[in-house]
Amino acid sequence: MPPAGDKNPAQEGDGALARQGNAPVVVLSPEPGALEASAASALAEKLGLPLRPASELSEDELVLARSHEALELWAGGEPRQGRARVEWSQRPGPGRSPGEALGQPLQRAIGRSLGLVVDATAGFGTDAFALACRGHRVLALERSPVMAALLEDGRERALADPELREPAARIEIRWGDARQALVELDEAPDAIYIDPMYPVPTRTKAALPPLKIQLLRRLVGADLDAESLLAAALATRARRVVVKRPPTAPVWPGPLADSHTGKLVRYDVYHAAAPGRPEGP
Repeated sequence: MPPAGDKNPAQEGDGALARQGNAPVVVLSPEPGALEASAASALAEKLGLPLRPASELSEDELVLARSHEALELWAGGEPRQGRARVEWSQRPGPGRSPGEALGQPLQRAIGRSLGLVVDATAGFGTDAFALACRGHRVLALERSPVMAALLEDGRERALADPELREPAARIEIRWGDARQALVELDEAPDAIYIDPMYPVPTRTKAALPPLKIQLLRRLVGADLDAESLLAAALATRARRVVVKRPPTAPVWPGPLADSHTGKLVRYDVYHAAAPGRPEGP
C-alpha cells in the first residue's frame, strides 16, 4: 500500500472519490500570483478535484483551502461557515502531554506493549498522535484522499515543531482501503484500532457533534462496511483489535475478550493472536 499521494485517486478503478459522502469537494484557487497558487493547483491535480476561485464556491461544497499556516477543510464557500485542520499542536492542558490526554479506557484497551499500532480509521489523527506520544509506532490508514492530504499536512507541521517532532516521526500515513492495507502489511501489528463513524442520532434534539465529526461525516459518509473491516483486522496476526463504540451500542460478533468503558465511549477488545503468540496484558 503506497503512502498517501503516491497515486491519483481519480485513477482508481473502484472509485475512491465515490466512497466519500454526498458533499462534493473543491480546492480553493487563490488570487493569481499568490504564493499558494501553485500549491493549490498541484493539490487539485493530485486529488483529481476541481480548482475554483472564491467567487465560484458554493455553500453545499466542502472546500480544501491552503492558508499561510495550514491546509484546511471548510464547511462551505466561506471560512466563517466552519473550518478544521489536522492540529496536533493543541496542548491538552497545563503540565499534560498529548500522550497523557489519551483516555485511560483506550490506554487499557490498546495495552502496555509499545509495538506497532494500526489506526485503521485515522480521521483527523487525534488518537493516532496520542498513541505515538505514548511511544507506539503508528500506521494511520485513511481511505479518503482528501483526509489523507490533511493528515500529511498536519504531520509536516508537527515535524517542524521541536516539541512534537519525535512522536510525529513515529506516525506513517497511508491512503487507501484499510481492509486491503491490512492484508498487505509487512509486519504483524501489536494492535489494530478501529474508530468507525457513529450513526446519525435519530433524536431531533440531540446535540450536534463537533465540527470535525460533522465534516468527516459529509466527507466520507456512513461506515457501512465497518464490520467487514473488523473481520479483516481479525484475519491478521495482530495481538488485539480494539473497536470504539457508543456505550449502549451492540457488540459486534467476534472473539470478544474485554471491554473498557468511559463516560461517552466503549472500547471492545478482540483477541485474534496467531497460535503460539502470547496475548500479553
